[in-house]
Amino acid sequence: MNKILLGSWLLLLLFCLPALAQDVAVSGRVTSSDDGSALPGVSIQVKGTTRGSTTDANGNYQINVAGNSRLVFSFIGFTPREIAVGNQLAINVELTGDANNLDELVVVAYGVQRKRDVTGSIASINSKDIKDLRVAGLDQALQGQAAGVQVTQASGTPGGGVSIRVRGGSSINASNEPLYVIDGVPISTGSYSQIGTGGQQSNALADINPADIESIEILKDASSTALYGSRASNGVVLVTTKRGKEGKPRVNINAYYGTQSVWRKIDVLNGSQFAELVNEARVNRGQAVYAPTVLDPNVSTDWQSLIFRPAPIAQYDASVSGGTNNTKYYISGTYFNQDGIIIGSNFNRGSTRFNLDQKINTKIGIGVNATLSRSRSNRINGDNNIFGVLSTALLNPPNILPYNADGTYGRRPDLVGTDNPLAQAYENDFLGVNTRGIGNVFGTYEIIPGLTFRSQFGIDYLNLKEDRYEPTTTASGASVSGRGIASVTVDKRWSMSQVLSYNKRFKDVHYVSATIGYSLDRSDYEFVYAEGTNFPSNDFRRITSAAVKSNASSNGSQWAYTSKISRASYSYKDRYTVQASVVQDGSSRFGADNRFGIFPAVSAAWVVSDEPFLRRFSALSTLKLRGSYGVTGNSEIDNFASRGLYGSGNNYIERPGTAPTQLPNPDLKWERTTSYEIGADIGFLNNRLNGSFAYYNRQTRDLLLNAPVPSTTGFTTYFQNVGSLENKGFEFQINTKNLVGAFRWETDLNMTFNRNKVLSLVNNQPINLGFASQIAVGQPVGTFFGHYADGVYANNEDNTKGVRNSSAAGAIFTGGDIIFRDLDGNNIIDNNDRGFIGNAQPDFYGGITNRFSYKGIELSVFGQFVYGNEIYNNTRNFGEGMNSLFGQSASTLRRWRKQGDVTDIPKAIFGDPINNRRASTRWVEDGSFLRVKNITLSYNLPASLLSRAKINNVRVYATAQNAFTFTNYKGFDPEVSTLNGDNQARNAALGTDFLTFPQARVITFGINLGL
Repeated sequence: MNKILLGSWLLLLLFCLPALAQDVAVSGRVTSSDDGSALPGVSIQVKGTTRGSTTDANGNYQINVAGNSRLVFSFIGFTPREIAVGNQLAINVELTGDANNLDELVVVAYGVQRKRDVTGSIASINSKDIKDLRVAGLDQALQGQAAGVQVTQASGTPGGGVSIRVRGGSSINASNEPLYVIDGVPISTGSYSQIGTGGQQSNALADINPADIESIEILKDASSTALYGSRASNGVVLVTTKRGKEGKPRVNINAYYGTQSVWRKIDVLNGSQFAELVNEARVNRGQAVYAPTVLDPNVSTDWQSLIFRPAPIAQYDASVSGGTNNTKYYISGTYFNQDGIIIGSNFNRGSTRFNLDQKINTKIGIGVNATLSRSRSNRINGDNNIFGVLSTALLNPPNILPYNADGTYGRRPDLVGTDNPLAQAYENDFLGVNTRGIGNVFGTYEIIPGLTFRSQFGIDYLNLKEDRYEPTTTASGASVSGRGIASVTVDKRWSMSQVLSYNKRFKDVHYVSATIGYSLDRSDYEFVYAEGTNFPSNDFRRITSAAVKSNASSNGSQWAYTSKISRASYSYKDRYTVQASVVQDGSSRFGADNRFGIFPAVSAAWVVSDEPFLRRFSALSTLKLRGSYGVTGNSEIDNFASRGLYGSGNNYIERPGTAPTQLPNPDLKWERTTSYEIGADIGFLNNRLNGSFAYYNRQTRDLLLNAPVPSTTGFTTYFQNVGSLENKGFEFQINTKNLVGAFRWETDLNMTFNRNKVLSLVNNQPINLGFASQIAVGQPVGTFFGHYADGVYANNEDNTKGVRNSSAAGAIFTGGDIIFRDLDGNNIIDNNDRGFIGNAQPDFYGGITNRFSYKGIELSVFGQFVYGNEIYNNTRNFGEGMNSLFGQSASTLRRWRKQGDVTDIPKAIFGDPINNRRASTRWVEDGSFLRVKNITLSYNLPASLLSRAKINNVRVYATAQNAFTFTNYKGFDPEVSTLNGDNQARNAALGTDFLTFPQARVITFGINLGL
């Protein structure tokens, strides 16, 4: 009996043991002790195991554990907590902010580092900073967000180009744009369009969905950019996309819809005012006035009201992410659509992303990052193009009807060089379709603890197809019986890297880190282009239907970079850190003797706040001093720039042949930028007030410029290394937690003071570019050169010296003429009386963000500002010219009309024989502005209302972008740069405005849903 009883107990115990050992589900919520807000993304780890989980958007978590386990809760910026589970099934946790934010992780070149180990200058932007910005591309999202980074959205064209300068432009003829690296893959940027539309450019960065971005790091100094060598002369933008986290699948849906509108128009003359002005101008020139039948004062067309429109903008995102301890995934899809505020313009993009991280075992991991996008852009002429929709709306007089009685477009035959803006918008076809694929595969292998090998292969494939047709219903198409253009551009860029990293801590006081590796980056580029004219009708719009086919072209080009990288870092007691790196780069763009360049960098940091002698100063949370020195290169010039090139020619009795097109220069080499920096990171009161400060100096030598050569060579210029320029300045970034608790107020402020100066040029001779732009020694890039205008002569006798005009047969300036300053005192106004009349470089620029929150309500106000820059307003040059039949601005109502008139607007005179419109200070304006870039009001529904519906979070919000702009500038928009052609024109002609597409004011409403 006892044996039977004992056997029964043993059998019962066998059944109970699994139950006793079975895991239990523990759940709860993690919040901040500062204000009780939820903390998403908190890591929860079962101590001593690999099992873990993370909190969702509302701070909720769930994890299976054994009863005797301990849970470790950790989150960047907060002090970790360890809690024994015991018999608890619900554990709510409060985390306290970590006063020492130096332990946060920062993405750097080929890895991550703690902030305390970073010896260079890096600006970090996370997804919350950009989530409410209504932008097409990631470059626009950087605007006003980081010290030392100046972002200019040169035009409001949907999907258009953006100019970015990191601590000023370091080149004149080469590119000044930073290198972009997405999940380790260097990508192609810029415009790939083969068809001109004026200054507007397409933008390859508009293919990247900002909603997929987790964080952006901008590497600014030579130390932080060093491992990217010659590609990093203008800084590096490291983009990390969102990845899956361990836990059950999480679905996130975001949608917004809104409308855009023009925030400012230019006041122009009506029909009767314009007729009066033109007839007055003709009388002043001794010409007959127009009869009312020729210039009808009763016709008054408001062209701007016809071309500007309320335009919709919308985006729809969906993503799912999750995973296990070994497998993590992130999948997303998005659709973005933006109609331009000018009729005829549109940009839309559909994209998808797939990121996967897989652990094969404890030593080996593999992964995939891939995105595919397809965008369509309906483009219109504009920005430095007199056939554009906006330009013709301004240049056309109001005395033209939009449509004739027979339904055709109204035009003035004697107004050469313009068209009906409605015809330009509605009749022209210009469609660009861009297909883009960016991705990489990678593998990691931990050879021994601390020693890891990573291999990666990436590709960036871009295919842009453009089709344009100008029908006979437009002025440009009518002259050639229709014009068609077609082009296809393909750029296949692939890269690979093999990197070995070692990280080891010895005796808790010595920390050693080292990286060596090799990378290869190559691009294969080709395009096909063809034009055709004389089409049988506008129903046939493909080149094959053209009777005359011309300008057919097909070409291809390649370039390649190689890099051997090495970096070593040593830290003692986490207080003293030194780092050194050397990169050897090779570029196919230079001659055999200079194909490789060496680019070294050294840096150091000292965490002073960890010193015993400072620990008694409780108000000081963080004090870190740092400094760096290094050399980077720039090779962003045309391919094969060092080689003698030949091209085809058929100019000799129409027979084919070849001819030299470029002189060789085997000595051509890299532009070299030497830079140093000293800076500090500081925090007070448990980092409620913290910031970073830096002074930098960057000097670029061996500029790549065209130097004149004797015409006996068959050429006029020769590409070589000559010239230098400098950027130096001070920047700071400050964050303050003004109020903490239930009501929270936080402020971010960044400002940059950069001084740019050209130190030397070819024979120190200035380079004249478009409009009034000039590059000259001792002046900043973007300088304006012209005459000084000192008002208007009120009376004929006011010109007491009898100053004459060299361009009008010695005519004397009289009443109503501009008073041009006679700099050389010879009483003749000519080119010798020109000087530097302004420049586009600001005294300072930056951004400020204020965030307020109370329970579920959040308000964010982001402002961008630029001060001290000037704009050359060439649009006003036409609108106040009063010399032709071009439409005129309302400011001409102040014009001089009779002797004794005191005004700033000269007399109207047809043809302008005295040349009052010449480049002068008359057209230079203050371009300073303060723009309330973004206002977002949002509400997070309480978790208690959502839990029953199994919904993690619901956020509803309203956003106003470009809500208000405060400026003295008289044009459409103070944020302009109309010349976006080759690098030299783009770099030098900053701040020139000529018929530029303005940015829109945007009001949107949206919802974010987390499941």
